[in-house]
Amino acid sequence: DRASPLSQTVFTFLLIPCCLALDFRAPPLIPNVPFLWAWNAPTELCIAGVDGPLDLSLFSLVGSPRENVTGQNITIFYTDRLGYYPYIDMTGRSVNGGIPQKASLKKHLDKAKKDIDYYMPINDTGLAVIDWKEWRPTWARNWKPKHVYRNESIELVQKHNTQLDDTEATNIAIVEFEKAAKNFMQETLKLGKLLRPHRLWGYYLFPDCYNYNYNQHSFTGSCYDIEKRRNDHLDWLWNESTALFPSIYLTTRLSPPQIALYVRNRIYEAIRISRSPDMGRPLPVFVYARPVFTDLVLKYLSQDDLVNTLGESIALGASGVVIWGGLSMLRSTSCSDLDDYLRTTLNPYLINITLAAKMCNQVLCQEQGVCTRKNWNSSDYLHLNPANIAIQTEKERNVEMGNDLSLLVAATLGLAQLRPQPHLSVDGGATRDWGPLGTVGF
Repeated sequence: DRASPLSQTVFTFLLIPCCLALDFRAPPLIPNVPFLWAWNAPTELCIAGVDGPLDLSLFSLVGSPRENVTGQNITIFYTDRLGYYPYIDMTGRSVNGGIPQKASLKKHLDKAKKDIDYYMPINDTGLAVIDWKEWRPTWARNWKPKHVYRNESIELVQKHNTQLDDTEATNIAIVEFEKAAKNFMQETLKLGKLLRPHRLWGYYLFPDCYNYNYNQHSFTGSCYDIEKRRNDHLDWLWNESTALFPSIYLTTRLSPPQIALYVRNRIYEAIRISRSPDMGRPLPVFVYARPVFTDLVLKYLSQDDLVNTLGESIALGASGVVIWGGLSMLRSTSCSDLDDYLRTTLNPYLINITLAAKMCNQVLCQEQGVCTRKNWNSSDYLHLNPANIAIQTEKERNVEMGNDLSLLVAATLGLAQLRPQPHLSVDGGATRDWGPLGTVGF
């Protein structure tokens, strides 16, 4: 029977708010992998230390940050691995000119081309992350101890213009520094995209929320308005990037209630930047996380910590998570401890949230996008219902499910708290990938 005009009106009224609430998301880097897990730690050194290799099968991208490892689908470029990056070391020595105004951009790009060819010999799909943290391209953000870049820039101006007072020299130094910093960062991205267009390029810790005020009793996790405006002024960087790489590393100084607030606001600021109308197309957001605390690498993240970091990332609509670890982690914890953590804690949780996300995407989004919170600042998470699923923690990983697919989605995040976020296809329309409802692969 045809619906009455009244019922059609009611249906349209209910539908329009849902449709208007939709935000497009960047298409996945790897087809049929709406949420990507990447592992970037030197755990190849652990192969001989445990009974067989570590189980990293849940990670679509696996790489090591060690300097002598090349040809990986996730590559991180530190200060000394990409061109001639100018900076001032801990002793006050200027390297490659010290400040970007005194460095040769041409020599830098010539060397950067060789470095890209060395570390990424083929143009395969993956991530290319530039980790330059010595100075920031926004003058005002170079506070102590990075104020040395301000001082050097002012001295350079005064050297060539001795008649200027401090205020005049500072104003000129700001313009010259930010222009040179922009050229270095922008042209490096252009070169990377030209040489390896199948990689997603961006800078680690960009954007940053600067919500490090967790020592205050009134801590809410919110990003300062001034920092949001400064991020908006970096539109030239976002327009040149093909991915964003915010960081949610944890310190033990964060109390458990603060962790979710701290992480949530950092991820949401990156998502806000990723869908800026000036860019035209949304940028994928890959969140950097660590399995241990930055100030106590002996301590692995607990189940609750994983919910407040990895769970937040999926619930907010990030494109993926890069789990990073350095040599210090392996020096402080044994490979057998890491193997045990992967088997008993990390991998089971990854299975839980990945499977929940996959099912929700199929049920609510028909594989056209991803499920995210309706209210970004809520404590709703995308988890499987423990009454309908059991995840074994043995090496023979197995998932036992109930029969009703809809019941599996979410003890703590039901369909009422979710909304679909369509992916944007290459031609600008929403993607449509109709797959079997019951197919869930890893």
